[in-house]
Amino acid sequence: MRLGSLSFWLGLVLVAAATETYGNFSLTCSGVALDNSVLSASCSGLGGADEDTPAQSRLDLALCIGLDQVSGRLQWEIYGKYPNYCKNCTILNLAEEPGHLLSCSCTPLVGGRGPIQSTLNLDEGIRNEMGTLRCEGGIGSIISGDGQREGRVV
Repeated sequence: MRLGSLSFWLGLVLVAAATETYGNFSLTCSGVALDNSVLSASCSGLGGADEDTPAQSRLDLALCIGLDQVSGRLQWEIYGKYPNYCKNCTILNLAEEPGHLLSCSCTPLVGGRGPIQSTLNLDEGIRNEMGTLRCEGGIGSIISGDGQREGRVV
């Protein structure tokens, strides 16, 4: 019986680890905006010392998003540098639930086609990590009370 119990707990740990993914930053962040490729938002601290005080965070989406060079579609990609291929990017709000889409006019390198409109759900790849926006390719910076920026690429 002990082996069965051990298997249960091991399975539970594996499920918990699998759910540690990127996403759903819109549930704890507000004031989402885009300036060139830099996403900014005011995000709750999620358990930090200043949990109730939102932090202003910025994340360069070029660290997280690239372009499929055949289809011209935005995709999650470490150091993707989508701004090299896309222009006129805007943030769209999802109407039915909290969430944000990145919408751009993108031109793929392969196929010689003109630009196509492409969207990507930012809530699938960005999360709020203790007040800081984070994606798989990088971590944003927090603008602290004294105007100092903190952040790094991971």
